[in-house]
Amino acid sequence: MLIKQLLPILIAGTLLPTLAQADTILGWRLGANAWQQGYEGDVQSGPSAIDLEDDLGYDEETGYNLYLAFEHPVPLLPNVMIQRTKMDADASGDVVGFEFDGVTYSGEVRSTLDLTHTDATLYYELLDNWVNLDIGITGRLFDNGVEITDVTTGITGALDIDFVIPMVYAQARFDLPFSGLSLGVEGNGISYDDNTLYDVKLNLAYEFAFGLGIEVGYRAFDLDYDDDDEFANLTIDGAYAGFVWDF
Repeated sequence: MLIKQLLPILIAGTLLPTLAQADTILGWRLGANAWQQGYEGDVQSGPSAIDLEDDLGYDEETGYNLYLAFEHPVPLLPNVMIQRTKMDADASGDVVGFEFDGVTYSGEVRSTLDLTHTDATLYYELLDNWVNLDIGITGRLFDNGVEITDVTTGITGALDIDFVIPMVYAQARFDLPFSGLSLGVEGNGISYDDNTLYDVKLNLAYEFAFGLGIEVGYRAFDLDYDDDDEFANLTIDGAYAGFVWDF
């Protein structure tokens, strides 16, 4: 079933080189931003789910995103982008008779939610003028997952989210004439069986001299993960701001 769902991604990967344009020179794009993350949703590893905000006490956390893209003039070969996003938070809450990963909790608990990940993206540039359009494929590697610890006993249960997910990648940027401003949208996404992941950014950027600029925007990450009695329905979103440098 997974191969069937991923087939459109593989087909797209074979067709994109025939449509792509190549840059005339080598180019790099470096970016870094701080992201104000709001956490909501629920997780489950056992008979029932637990709410991040109401039960575990999650609120907001500041994460970051770093990326480096390399574009080249070689036809048919994809451009490359590497990204690292820090998405982790910890909280304390109180639960009554809740079971998670075979551990029953009653009283104060301490938890960590870590969805920090690394993206490797191969993409082709389909348009490169006042409208910029990139299409490609991303492999996303998650580091950890969710851990809940009983403060009294010290016993910890976990839901591991530490796998690689392939996704479709797309980015569009619209340069506003004679202003230095641009509007952009960028996203990764995939859906198969009862699992869905999308990660979308909307941004406004301004470029100064020498390709150096600033950007502000909004990012929304949504994960629906279902594997037998393990379940995660998570939304992490909020505003971000940072700099970008094209050179």
